[in-house]
Amino acid sequence: MKLKLMSIAAAALFGAAPAFAATPFLVDFESSWGSGTPVDNNYSAIGVTFTNLLGLSNGDGLGSLAGGDYYKNAPSPLGTAFVQLDGVTNTTSYMNVAGGVAGSLSFYYSSPESVINAIKAYSGLNGGGTLLGSFDLTATDGSYSVWQQATFSFTGEALSFDLTPTNGIAAFDNIAAVPEPEAFAFMLAGLGLMGAVIRRKQKQSA
Repeated sequence: MKLKLMSIAAAALFGAAPAFAATPFLVDFESSWGSGTPVDNNYSAIGVTFTNLLGLSNGDGLGSLAGGDYYKNAPSPLGTAFVQLDGVTNTTSYMNVAGGVAGSLSFYYSSPESVINAIKAYSGLNGGGTLLGSFDLTATDGSYSVWQQATFSFTGEALSFDLTPTNGIAAFDNIAAVPEPEAFAFMLAGLGLMGAVIRRKQKQSA
């Protein structure tokens, strides 16, 4: 009976493993970005790179808000990011994740407009492979002062996210990989079963 319980617990624990195959990460854009500074490989140490995504920080007094700010109330106040394309040389924007993201991506955004299919998840780098899902952004406010937390759920493991449709519209902050809730619950159930088996064995040995 003990072996059977242990087998069930192990199956529950390791059955959740694929959702945790990708390393969790947080891209908070907390830097003093100069005007028009590409984010590019600034987060390559955690396996995340960007194309045609620019960092944006307050402080130069050139923004349209009070005090010359560009945005307010961002979850990570030092910096945010946005897509900027010229339609000639720079025509697409991607976030590539070397280790992949399984199931869902969490982020904050602010946008004066709603954007349909704003973010798309792909199984390959730079929008290659299979389309795994898409996410719509709803308008928050017209001054980049209201930030909405969102979770983009998709099927499979994504190596890239297409941000192109948000060009010149939305700003982003605190992009993070999050585990699938079902897998997390499954893993906790497995750990609970294994704990119960160990406690029973300790009682019988006492």
